[in-house]
Amino acid sequence: MGNDKRVRSNGSLELDARQLRGKQSVRATFRLSDQMIDLLKVAAAHLDVKQKSLIDELVQSRETLDQVANESLDVQQKSAERRQKTFVLSRNSLDLLDDISDKYDLSRDYLVELCISRLIPFVDAEQQKHEQRRCLIKEVESYLGDGKDLLEKADKLLDSDDRFRVKLEKLIHYTERNVGELREFVKEKQTLVY
Repeated sequence: MGNDKRVRSNGSLELDARQLRGKQSVRATFRLSDQMIDLLKVAAAHLDVKQKSLIDELVQSRETLDQVANESLDVQQKSAERRQKTFVLSRNSLDLLDDISDKYDLSRDYLVELCISRLIPFVDAEQQKHEQRRCLIKEVESYLGDGKDLLEKADKLLDSDDRFRVKLEKLIHYTERNVGELREFVKEKQTLVY
């Protein structure tokens, strides 16, 4: 049987107090660089999750923390100005951070920064995609303009109640609404800079 579960004789699972305490949320304050704070904020906003959920996810695996800490041994910590940032983590994640930072003789703050820095490739890739979206929205705008020009031509050639002209008008209005939604999407994703 697992060490975090007990099975009663009637077959139901029972949680022990240690397991429940480990899931308990605790506040922890770290001294982080502005770049890492901004990176976390941008990634969380893009993923539509809370920063506290993202940071907890980044530090909850012992294997990942071991690997991050081990890879950092050859890297000199950059001296940048840092400011305090408080997060809510599970007690298990906080204990794990303490264990790994002690094991590798790293500051807990630096270990958290290393974990956050794992988001850089993701955010960089999303920035490139967003640049492509900005190029595509220009083409979509041109497409909409062509549709409006076509509707004007239909207005001159066909009666206002002509079925073809009416369907074309509906199509252009539908396209216009969707292009507006695409514009908003591109505009709201402008936060991908850290």
